[in-house]
Amino acid sequence: MRTKVLASAGAIVLAIGLGTAYAADPVKIVYANYLNPKHITNPVLVKYFDKVEKESKNTLKFEYHFGSSLLSGKDIPGGVRDGIADAGYFVGAYIPTEMPVDNFLGDFSLLNDEPLVMTGVLNELELFDCPQCVAEFKKFNTKFLATYALTPYVYHCKTELKAIADFKGKRVRGISAYADLARELGAVPVNVSPDAAYEALDRGVIDCALHSISAQKARSYGEAAKFVILDPLGGFLGASLFNLRIEKWNVLTPDQRKAIVDNLPELVSESIFNYIKEDKDIIDEYTKKGTKFYHADPAFAKFVENFAQKYTATAVQKGEKLGIKDPQKIADELKRLATKWRGLLEKNGKDQKTFARLLREEIYSKIDVKSQIAN
Repeated sequence: MRTKVLASAGAIVLAIGLGTAYAADPVKIVYANYLNPKHITNPVLVKYFDKVEKESKNTLKFEYHFGSSLLSGKDIPGGVRDGIADAGYFVGAYIPTEMPVDNFLGDFSLLNDEPLVMTGVLNELELFDCPQCVAEFKKFNTKFLATYALTPYVYHCKTELKAIADFKGKRVRGISAYADLARELGAVPVNVSPDAAYEALDRGVIDCALHSISAQKARSYGEAAKFVILDPLGGFLGASLFNLRIEKWNVLTPDQRKAIVDNLPELVSESIFNYIKEDKDIIDEYTKKGTKFYHADPAFAKFVENFAQKYTATAVQKGEKLGIKDPQKIADELKRLATKWRGLLEKNGKDQKTFARLLREEIYSKIDVKSQIAN
């Protein structure tokens, strides 16, 4: 009898021990981005990771690496594919030959004068209406999950440039459509990452960096570039915030996937609204620090506007040369979805809570979290 009692007690202890080991061994998701540690998106990501962990009942655990501490912007897609990271922030402009479709979408950046509209457009397009987009991410063994359209890019320059002629021979950061814009202005486009652009400015490798106003602080441009031309250049469309390696998606339970997907609307909404607010705040803060925010000659703004309007046809032609299948169809889908999202926002409102609700209803509630993804 005593032997049976001891055996039962041992079984209970063993079961408790196994249960404890189970609880202490959640599925780890390693996330990598190259965003500067000061970047306003990183705290939003940490908040997202915490919420997902909690809603997964701590069966998921995020390990995050910001500021290229694990992988550089150029190396993130390959690093996720190879399992160095499980998730990451992809920018196809850094590997244009490997991500031609992503670069094709980036070529429409100059037309992005409404970041909320284009954020809705990009997420819906890439998740449901662009098979080539899905296939391109699949080459990296990755499922696209979330992105945002950045607030308008502007030029951050070391000297005051006002007239179109002032750009002649100047070296400016230029990627995707912005490289073509630089050439049209008579400047020399230089393909450097947003963070590398600070060092390039500081060393005189480039004369102007290209990014949103917030880069004065988030990427330290204000330390090297004291002249910011406020004429908007459209917000970049080629950065995807959160993507997950397919093998990792497949080992998760439906409840774990649901926790990841259900919190994406707030991640996306808070990220873009932070950008919008920070752009406004930075002008006030950095004006006091000596940065001059100004509009160039009217001819400059008109030049950019005309270039952007003509660029759709150019982008389609470039897409054909890149081997994009039916690029006109993707361009037309972008236009259709822009009309849809413009209407949704005008009807429902443009506040952060409403935008997150629309993202959930129109996009994220439709993702299948019950099924695995075929490799």
